Amino acid sequence: MDEQRSLGLEEEEYWNDSVAKGFSWEEGDDTLGMPDLSLTSSPSLDDLVSFEMGPTSSGSAVWENRVKEAARQILVASQKQEPSISQIVGRKDPGKFEAEFNTLKRKLETLQENRFNPDPPVETVQNIILGKPFSLEMYKSFKKKEDLLDCALELGDGDAILAVTLMIKRTLKHPKFLGIMRARPLAADHLINYMITRHELTQVSDLLIALGRFPDSGVVAYRQAISSQNIEFKVRNLKQILHSQMSGHEDAGLVLDQINLLERVSPIISSEVGFPDRQTSLLTQSVLKALLYLSQHYYNAPENLLHSPTALIKMHKLSKKQSVWVSVRGRATAFAWKDCEDLLVGKGWMGGVKAKVGLNMAEMATVLHDAKCPVETLNLVLQAIESPSERLEVAKKLGDSSVVVDVLLAQKDRAALIRFRDSLTSNSRDWFYADNALSTSNVKWKS
Repeated sequence: MDEQRSLGLEEEEYWNDSVAKGFSWEEGDDTLGMPDLSLTSSPSLDDLVSFEMGPTSSGSAVWENRVKEAARQILVASQKQEPSISQIVGRKDPGKFEAEFNTLKRKLETLQENRFNPDPPVETVQNIILGKPFSLEMYKSFKKKEDLLDCALELGDGDAILAVTLMIKRTLKHPKFLGIMRARPLAADHLINYMITRHELTQVSDLLIALGRFPDSGVVAYRQAISSQNIEFKVRNLKQILHSQMSGHEDAGLVLDQINLLERVSPIISSEVGFPDRQTSLLTQSVLKALLYLSQHYYNAPENLLHSPTALIKMHKLSKKQSVWVSVRGRATAFAWKDCEDLLVGKGWMGGVKAKVGLNMAEMATVLHDAKCPVETLNLVLQAIESPSERLEVAKKLGDSSVVVDVLLAQKDRAALIRFRDSLTSNSRDWFYADNALSTSNVKWKS
């Protein structure tokens, strides 16, 4: 406390004794003396800060040093040179800098002149392909729109073709748009596929009719007609397009068959409500799947009933191969193996068996094997395969050892039969069957 008090007294004494004058409003001279800071001279630190003082003390010396340090920093800052333009933009040749400036100026002028002109078609299409920003709004004339679409077609990018085609559809009157689409069917195909994915089937059908593509219009109309899940609505829609878009169409007969099928199975589906485990959706999918369902559940139904498989076969004029193939699968699903045998195999010469119809018996044997048929049924079907080599191959594949032994025995191939017997489990039923065949005395073996 005493030191602070003494320091304050010293400062007061200094200002009272110093010859340095402060500013006073009462004095007549209002001019302050300032150091010369002209650019022609370089004042020293002592010139900038100069006081005439009386007797000093340690406190006044501290203040003097502080003022001198501040003045020194101000002087250093004032003597710093400002950076030149070359230092800011980089040291370049003035001529080169001017050339670059003129180039940028010309580019700016060109952009100003062409601000209402579209980019070249190739550049715009490439921007679409590469995913860069692009604009189609500047292509206002009919010729420019055509050139842009032709460029997209030439480069062959689907996204570019569709983008340009949609722009043309949006900006041109319908007759002119149709004229462009007639001359460029590939662009029309891209637009049609796009509209189909958006389920705009009515608009697609109208567009196809306007383009004169009536068969395609019928197919789109058919797709729209069968989209309903209600059978009654579906039949009504099919009958309507049969007399409009599908009239004279090459597939009109198939549409008529579908109408007949839906009208036939509709009451059957209603009557199957009490059987929730049955897959009634098969009835409306196709004629063959409907036959599969009826063969599984109503195989022996009289022909005068709606759910009779025989009536369905006659109504849709199915071939013998079609009906037998599907019926066998249906009866196999129902584990009716005797019906499968009756459908496939008949009696041959000298107590043998033969295939009833011209089906691939190897495939039918595979179908029955996958359905877990009894061995006796599989043996009977395999014996109907005419070629012994094919019968042997299929029997090995399906694991029917008795048929393999019978074929090798008929071929009198003792070595092959011994190898096959040794591959079986010893003392098993199949092993004994093969061993008994080897011990037959009335066979003249080839080896």
